[in-house]
Amino acid sequence: MRTPLNEALETAARTGWALLELPARITHRIDTEAFHAALQTAATLLHRHTTATCDTHPQGRILEPRDLAIGVAHRSQAHDINTLRLQHYPSLHGITVDTANRLQGREYSVTIVLHPLSGRWDASAFHLEAGRLCVLTTRHRHACIVIARAGIASLLDSHPSNDPVHLGVTSRSPDSWEAHHTVLAHLAPHTISA
Repeated sequence: MRTPLNEALETAARTGWALLELPARITHRIDTEAFHAALQTAATLLHRHTTATCDTHPQGRILEPRDLAIGVAHRSQAHDINTLRLQHYPSLHGITVDTANRLQGREYSVTIVLHPLSGRWDASAFHLEAGRLCVLTTRHRHACIVIARAGIASLLDSHPSNDPVHLGVTSRSPDSWEAHHTVLAHLAPHTISA
C-alpha cells in the first residue's frame, strides 16, 4: 500500500535518508502525532523484517529493536515517546529512545529523528544548536529518517542568526542557522509529505 510512511522507508532504503514532513503546526515540545509517526516508523521497519547489510554482516541481518533509535531534543519528549511505546507498541521493546546528548557516541543501524525545530514558533539557541542537530543526524549506520513539521525553513528565515560577528576572525564552531539550512537542503530531495 502506497503511504507517506512507506515512501519514506523506501527512500531511506535507497538513499540512506528520508524526511517525513508532517503538516505545519505549532506544537512546541509535545507533538503526539510526530511521536506516533516515529514509533510507527520503527514498528514498520521491524514488521517488514528489514535487512541491513554491512561489512560485519555481508549476507545481511534482520533488524531488531536494539538496532533502532529515536532521537529527540528534550528529555520530556523521550519520556512521552517511551510512554506511548509502552502503551501502544509492544513490538518495540528494546528500542532506544533518548536525547541527542545521551545518544552522542552511540551508533544504530537506523535512527529516527524528531527535528529540534519541528513544531516550534521560535528558533531558540537551544533548538538551533548545531551540535545537537549533528549528533541526531549522524548516529545511523544505514539510514536516518527525520520527522518534522513543515515550515522549518520559513522559521529559520524569520529568526536569522544573532551570533556575534567578529571581523577578521574565523569561527571555531559552525553557524547554527547555516547548519540547519544545510541539513534541510540535503534532505530536500528525500522529502515525503504526509
